Amino acid sequence: MSSQPMVGGDVVRLITAGMYDDPLVIYREYLQNAADSVASLGRGGGTVTVSIDPLESRVTITDDGAGLPPRDAASRLVGVGNSTKNPAVDRGRRGVGRLAALAFAEDVHFTTRSRASESVTRVSWHGRVLREMDLERIDAVAAVEACTTIKSLPDDSWPSRFFHVSVDGVTRHAASTVLNQDLVRSYISEVCPVPFGPPFPLAVDINDFLSRHTEHFVMDVFLDGAERPIKRPFGKAIPLTDSYAAPFEQLEKRHIPQIDGDSPAAVLWLAHTPYSGSIPRRLGVRGLRARVGNIQIGSDDIFSHLFLETRFNGWCVGEVHILDSRIVPNARRDYFELGPHLRNLENHIGAIAQEVSSRCRSASSHRNRLRGLKTAIEQLKCSQDLAVSGYLRPEDAAMLLARAREAAPKIRRTVEELEIALSNPGWEELALRIDQLETVEPGRSFAIDGLPSEAVETLRSAFGAVVDEMAPDSALGLIESIVRRLSGR
Repeated sequence: MSSQPMVGGDVVRLITAGMYDDPLVIYREYLQNAADSVASLGRGGGTVTVSIDPLESRVTITDDGAGLPPRDAASRLVGVGNSTKNPAVDRGRRGVGRLAALAFAEDVHFTTRSRASESVTRVSWHGRVLREMDLERIDAVAAVEACTTIKSLPDDSWPSRFFHVSVDGVTRHAASTVLNQDLVRSYISEVCPVPFGPPFPLAVDINDFLSRHTEHFVMDVFLDGAERPIKRPFGKAIPLTDSYAAPFEQLEKRHIPQIDGDSPAAVLWLAHTPYSGSIPRRLGVRGLRARVGNIQIGSDDIFSHLFLETRFNGWCVGEVHILDSRIVPNARRDYFELGPHLRNLENHIGAIAQEVSSRCRSASSHRNRLRGLKTAIEQLKCSQDLAVSGYLRPEDAAMLLARAREAAPKIRRTVEELEIALSNPGWEELALRIDQLETVEPGRSFAIDGLPSEAVETLRSAFGAVVDEMAPDSALGLIESIVRRLSGR
């Protein structure tokens, strides 16, 4: 080759502003780096503090991991795409994630050291400088040199070993999310490697399962001086409505095999519920999700395309923990790079997703039948109440009772098929009502008997027409409304 190839400066923009569209990803990227640093020390976990300063438009993230010595800090924090991480062990691999904040801030400062005897090194990337440069007329090396600075700092007040990120001058379009404490806490609880909280009834079993098959690394992440670290968002149950919380009924654990080995490509857990409908996204638990190194890849719908109906993904709760290093998250970490190992994973998850879809359909059918049963019972009750109310002519009351007697056997069969015991407290009245259908007789209504006999007969005839045209519950409501007006007059 006669000349050295030139890499245009616009590449730097592509891996910052062109790579990310969700400002919250900066927390994933920096906590991912913190996890790798802490894990490299070989201990069970670490501590990360996150501070948000809306007035100064600043975010700081500090971990107690291995840190970097001065000789490495400059090369590793200025270099682009030259990560020294081990893809088989570490969560990061491309050497560009630390630049994520440049898309949403004026400056990003990395401050670190690996032992107390070392000086503190700060490497700064200046986003404003980068945005103002004519990157079409400059190569990538010159662009990086122009927008980075390196200096040593006095070691006063700095920890003996640490890594500190300061994201300064968060831009206006990103401030509403990056500087929103509630959104940040929710995002970290869903995406980052933080532990389950004690309210989650399946936490112990899941931790045991993951600890036997994965590193299952977790960290304590403290936000803005909180006394307690952030926990995963799983609670005692799933509040679907103001009056109903779906319980976690059963934990299912699966191993997904590799194409060519005895070790699993992934392990999966599913928290089965009554599958009572779509889980609100705001709860942060819906969907079958993917995690690598205990950090979420993509969103809650990453595997929704593998379900019989995509909506059923939003009815379930579970996670797929990827173990095979050949299943590689893509650069945006919203899915995986294509290849045979990914296809193997998708085939197995697709089979599981179909099982979940079948559960969802069965549960939905059961609820529809139960709603239909409750409607039929209500109509039977209203038919009986109308028949004995005295509002109808005897022949109209008899016709109404005859229809109720025809419906009663079907109601009984449905009760049996749904395995509802008529002896249970909630169904005792139904059993009694059905038994009384054969002996019930039309009654009298003193509310209308006080009217002239011609008016009473006219009313009863009109009420019979109402019963012919309307469902018993609607007919009863209308008739009682008319009678109340007459009584009031």
